[in-house]
Amino acid sequence: MEQGQTTISLYENAVPDFVEPELDALYGHVFSSMSQFRVYDGIDGNTHTYVAQDSSRTKAVLLFRNDGRRVQVLNEQIEMDAAEINRFARHVFSAWPDVDVVKFPAIQADGAQFAFPHQQFYRTEDIVLKLPPTPEDYLAALGKATRKNFKYHGNRLKRNFPQLEFEVFIDGRIPESHVRDIIELNRARMATKNKESEIDTAETGRLAALVRGSGLVSVMILDGRVVAGTVCSRVGRNYFMHINAHDPAYDDARLGKLCCYMTICDCIKRGGKEFHFMWGRFEYKYLLLGVQRDYDELTIYRSHARMLLHSASAFRIAYSGYSRAWKFRLLDLANNPDDGNLLLRAAARSLNFLRTLKQSGFRSAVMRH
Repeated sequence: MEQGQTTISLYENAVPDFVEPELDALYGHVFSSMSQFRVYDGIDGNTHTYVAQDSSRTKAVLLFRNDGRRVQVLNEQIEMDAAEINRFARHVFSAWPDVDVVKFPAIQADGAQFAFPHQQFYRTEDIVLKLPPTPEDYLAALGKATRKNFKYHGNRLKRNFPQLEFEVFIDGRIPESHVRDIIELNRARMATKNKESEIDTAETGRLAALVRGSGLVSVMILDGRVVAGTVCSRVGRNYFMHINAHDPAYDDARLGKLCCYMTICDCIKRGGKEFHFMWGRFEYKYLLLGVQRDYDELTIYRSHARMLLHSASAFRIAYSGYSRAWKFRLLDLANNPDDGNLLLRAAARSLNFLRTLKQSGFRSAVMRH
């Protein structure tokens, strides 16, 4: 192979064994890992693998399904430049003349110049902390008020609950009962806010299987009972927080934030590179120095004519994309009332009211208002 020359390998209806470490090394994200694909996506006979390589490195590894006229990429929360995205789209359109659409569910491709008609809209975020060398460095980097709060509540916790234990389990040594206990704490916490957890029995089993394969679970145990905990999967040196929960009875003790902080410190001690708080724009994630990374839904069309052929779908994508962007703009305004004009602030307050209706049920909301 000549220097700089890129070769493409397409494995139809197959995922070669060498792909797993390549995915981890290239993307380092749980949503683009074989462990995630096995547990959640059910790799099947319609799963294809695309690999782009030059003489010195692997440039792209994408798993995808061909649904006839549409190719759906399975990798999520990855970063790719325009050249690699265009190369993949060209190869797909060349290999399958009937395919009109290539869809990436969540990708970073800022400022990319695409060779094909496309739609690109914000989809989700991942709030990421780059881990420092030591827990002491991390504590020193936190804001003064955050450090003070951790010290105060940590000391108070030791005085009031000297028997409280903090334990960490990794990989195959993770008790499934602890994962279930933490999920129950999450349900109880959400119930206090008139919300219902989306984690059902099936999801509980999948999450337990994912973290047993490669993960970390921390728990705070008081009188033999889990009162707080954090559930993380792991890819290489990167940790991904799926749940952080605590018993609502200990709200005043700040158990949830303390458990999350102590979990991060443990990940640092294990040589962690990144701690991913995942989606959800909660203030504590930013106080713990998480930095938001945004990902877009990207839909690429073979041509303008084929895009017109899928006009109904393209309209739904655009409507959903613009609605999502407007929703998060309003949520930002609701959380930052000093920003924006009067009309936008009123719209933000209206959105908060609608969220209350959704969370607590229309009848009870009407009774309160």
